[in-house]
Amino acid sequence: MTRHPKRRNLRFSVALVGDGFTESIYFTDFRDAERPDNLRIIPDFPGKIGSFSGVLDRAMELAQNYNKVYALIDMDAVIAQQQQQPYLQHKAIALRSGVIVLENNPCFEIWLLLHFKPTGRLFLNCEQVVTELRRFIPNYNKGLKFLEAARLFTNLRDRLPDAMNNAAMLERDRDDHDPSYPRAEVYKFFEWYNVGRLV
Repeated sequence: MTRHPKRRNLRFSVALVGDGFTESIYFTDFRDAERPDNLRIIPDFPGKIGSFSGVLDRAMELAQNYNKVYALIDMDAVIAQQQQQPYLQHKAIALRSGVIVLENNPCFEIWLLLHFKPTGRLFLNCEQVVTELRRFIPNYNKGLKFLEAARLFTNLRDRLPDAMNNAAMLERDRDDHDPSYPRAEVYKFFEWYNVGRLV
């Protein structure tokens, strides 16, 4: 009798760590809408970690058990609290641990805005981005009820290529710009997902 080895269902696991409801709900919607084969997406937003250090520490912890770990950092608080130096030191440790750090400046909502228009405007805070975003998503707010009903990934999916192009354009000559220049490195996750998955 010939024995056949059991087939293992090998799944590539990806964790995304941030500190906000918006990111958590967006990537949960992504996971549920895409349902990628052989890929396990885990949005990990344990609430109350509340700072770049909490996000990076949690990402480093998860890096031991996941194939890829992304840490999503909103830069508005880092800049407003003049924490750039401690942040860069902590980021360097996370990078050495295999964490991929994706910065959003000032906040995750800049990524949503880039689905509708390119912008190099210097937003002083997240509320300014939200005000601009409401031109395209009326009544947008960070409340849990709104975010769950909005299904932002699903409803903006057709605009994803525009958002990726607009975000990539912001990276050109980055060092020549003010620290408050907008940034949405979230696009790098989608580049990996669309192009280099499992690399």
